[in-house]
Amino acid sequence: MDQLCNGQIRYQCWHKPKTFLEPPNFVLSDGVIRQTPKKDKTEFVFPCGEWTYTVERIVSQGKFASTHIFLEVASSDNQRSTWKMEDMTPPKYLSQL
Repeated sequence: MDQLCNGQIRYQCWHKPKTFLEPPNFVLSDGVIRQTPKKDKTEFVFPCGEWTYTVERIVSQGKFASTHIFLEVASSDNQRSTWKMEDMTPPKYLSQL
């Protein structure tokens, strides 16, 4: 997930064993951000034809806080599939590339 210089939200996905240094297998644009008041859950929603892709980022609170990321794909007739995802945030030293 990233925000482009024009403010647009984009989602990119790579199939294993690819890395983020290779071209992504799937790209969605024009995402909308929804965040809970406590900021513990953020949803990035991408409508795409008859499908809606929602990336949900949940940050647990407390001493042993962790982050969980899920991708939900829903059809226009409300059939849904959900996958647990892995965060592939690039290391900070690559942000200069």
